[in-house]
Amino acid sequence: MKQKSISIILAAALLAACLAGCGSKETKVEVVETAAPQETAAPAPETTETPEATPAPEETDAPEETPDPEELARRARYQAAYEKFAPDRTVMLVGERAVCWADYFSWLYDITTMMESNYGVTDWNEPRDELQGMVGDATFGTYARLIALDYVTQIETIEQKAEEMGVVLSEAQQAEIQDTLDGYAEYLGGQEEMERYLSDSYLSMEYFTRQNEDLLLINNIYEKLYGEKGSNLSEEDAVNWLKDNGYLYAKHILFRTVDDSSNPLSEEEIAQKKAEAEKVLGELRACPPEQLTERFDALMKQYSEDTGLLSYPDGYYFQTGEMVPVFESAVRELEGEGLYPELVESDYGYHIIFCPPMQGTHIMGYDNSYASYDARAYASAALFDNILREWYTQAEWSVQYVDGFDELDLNELFGV
Repeated sequence: MKQKSISIILAAALLAACLAGCGSKETKVEVVETAAPQETAAPAPETTETPEATPAPEETDAPEETPDPEELARRARYQAAYEKFAPDRTVMLVGERAVCWADYFSWLYDITTMMESNYGVTDWNEPRDELQGMVGDATFGTYARLIALDYVTQIETIEQKAEEMGVVLSEAQQAEIQDTLDGYAEYLGGQEEMERYLSDSYLSMEYFTRQNEDLLLINNIYEKLYGEKGSNLSEEDAVNWLKDNGYLYAKHILFRTVDDSSNPLSEEEIAQKKAEAEKVLGELRACPPEQLTERFDALMKQYSEDTGLLSYPDGYYFQTGEMVPVFESAVRELEGEGLYPELVESDYGYHIIFCPPMQGTHIMGYDNSYASYDARAYASAALFDNILREWYTQAEWSVQYVDGFDELDLNELFGV
């Protein structure tokens, strides 16, 4: 485990924090967008075989491995760069919050180390083809500074907004943070080893703790604005967001014409399936409008062979290209709500399609821990993401660099 990789993961989580705000209390959570499969089946968690225990290495008198000369030179180069300025020297102001050299350099170290490894960067001022159109001068030096600025402003903005809104960590969350830090320390061989590991990567314990705290602060800010799992978002606002963002919604009763291996059934079996589907559709078409939803749900539970029904009992929310084309086309033809008047045939079988009104309480998807979230939680998370991005953008525009740090030459800094 590379500790600075942890830091990068945390920063990446800050960028997508809205999707961690659907009520989860995990430190690092990602809500997975609903990408309805072509056969409308909910994904199942992959099973991982338990690895065999690794035997402890035998004790030997062999000397410790000497670092590679190039690695020693790299470490010396970064250490010299770090020592060019005092750790507490102010590099920039984000609003009224001062960012010190030590914290800023921790990001530069992270980012430039990764770029050296992945892209073979040796000249930070050399224009590169892969950066054309991404930054003005197409150099990794400018790109590295921009990424570092993104991460720095996110952290400062989260803490600033939390202060303004009176948002704090609960005692349970503080204990959770401590458990997280204790877990890292145990993994690395103790508190001293952890602090040494962080120090080697120019990351202070204080700043590392703040990064972990900010992930929970984001969740608390989200709940302050939208309530737990978006409970403060009105039904109307949730539905309007779904429609404004091109979501369609439908239920269906599937009569499968293929087996579990996707092999076609016999012609006789397919004919029986079609006859059964036509009978059910006929019953639904004769159903009084005020009873249609209730009757459709009853028949769906009785007849549908959709493997995703248990996971998505409320039906499917989807966007263009997420369902088989004939299914999507039928839903679009309805132009809103109602029962599609004909059977729809796909490679999977015969579908009876019904579009009831959208509701904010419908299950829309599942996060990476396979906990469901509804449409209201998803819409509120997306709305919160927009707010975060606006905050971050405003913060970046308001940044005031000190003593020319906005034009920091990484070639000069690293002595290359």
